[in-house]
Amino acid sequence: MELELFDFNIDDIQWGDETSLVGGQLNISLAGIQNQIKDLTGNIKWTAELARPGESKRIVHVLDTMIPIGKVHGDLRTFPGIDVPATLVGTGQTERLRNVLVTVAGSFPHPEAMTPIEKPREGMIDMTGAGARYSHGSDYFHLVLTLEGEPALSNIAFDQALRNIGVRIARYLAGAEKRGAAPELKKVHLAPVQKKLPKIILIYQVQSQIPLVRTFYYGEEISKTLPSFVHPNEFIDGAVVSGTYKSERKIPTSLHCANPFIEEMLRRHGSELDFLGVILSRGYNDSFEQKKKMGLWTARLARCLGADGAVAMMEGTGNATVDFMQTVKACEEEGIKTVAVLHEDNGAKGYERPLVDHPREADAMISRGNRSEKLVLAPLDQVIGGKEIDLHFKLKHDPHQPLFFDPTIFFGAHCQMGASGFRAAFET
Repeated sequence: MELELFDFNIDDIQWGDETSLVGGQLNISLAGIQNQIKDLTGNIKWTAELARPGESKRIVHVLDTMIPIGKVHGDLRTFPGIDVPATLVGTGQTERLRNVLVTVAGSFPHPEAMTPIEKPREGMIDMTGAGARYSHGSDYFHLVLTLEGEPALSNIAFDQALRNIGVRIARYLAGAEKRGAAPELKKVHLAPVQKKLPKIILIYQVQSQIPLVRTFYYGEEISKTLPSFVHPNEFIDGAVVSGTYKSERKIPTSLHCANPFIEEMLRRHGSELDFLGVILSRGYNDSFEQKKKMGLWTARLARCLGADGAVAMMEGTGNATVDFMQTVKACEEEGIKTVAVLHEDNGAKGYERPLVDHPREADAMISRGNRSEKLVLAPLDQVIGGKEIDLHFKLKHDPHQPLFFDPTIFFGAHCQMGASGFRAAFET
């Protein structure tokens, strides 16, 4: 499988009469957006705003972010199975606006009907200030679509619509007419490795439980599947899409498509390691027995692929740590040396027990830092996406007022792949 990837980076984003990329400026037509999503917004009010890195803007109620990716030839489509029939991706030619995000914000029409598991968590993106360090996307240019579902719309229908709207606009922006814009061309493939190098697999555990808290692979809920081999090119083309609104702990769709772990392992492929690909598995299984089985199946698949070692990462916290550690344990027992990447939860002063679960087999871990630290957040000049910040425990806060809280209210702050502001200090 070989993918030709054309990466465009922009210098500015503006409204315009047509959607086009001219030199380094992305012009977006509001009428063009409206035409793209008019069949999806019958019971949804929407607004569109722009945000740039360094601006004094705070985006609240962020539900997901999509990176604009589109296939050059019309017989293939990115984000397969979402708003289009599923076809295999990861080959051909793909265009990507590398530092742009389609950011979908808003609130579900019937929060009172949601169980505690279903309810979204606050996900803010501060474009400047202390919070920018913890906000996924603060260094990107944003087209922010704020959606408000009318009472006639169910939560499930709103969920489906916001996902379709986001990916449709992501494809639309990627397909913008380009004039005087020079892309960086990359050929992405797992070339056969001739010399003897360690064979490494990436274990990629995602959150998928119930509607509103799930992840999709080719449009299929991952909770319905067993651990699966996924070629890294499929991630780049949008085969994995987020449908979970635990916004602070999620892997956004944009990070599934531009995953730092996958990019780094592809970069080292053939020189430092033999990257075999990705095993996609589910966290938050319903019982300990299921968690154990998921680990055993993942380890067996890694062994059948010929892995000498594994890098393991996870989405979520708490409950999912048990699934994750069962996978690490099973891989180690199969003789596959496994490095686990995860956060600690040590309390504000760093004195509490850092991990929910820690079997003795998990003896090689990378800490992403303590997610319980506290911040003083100053107000920013403009707020996009809503009128309140949803703090935990059903509390509300005026986003125009200062706030003392932990960074877990920021979008993607828990993301355990090095894309957030949490860092661990190493002491000998």
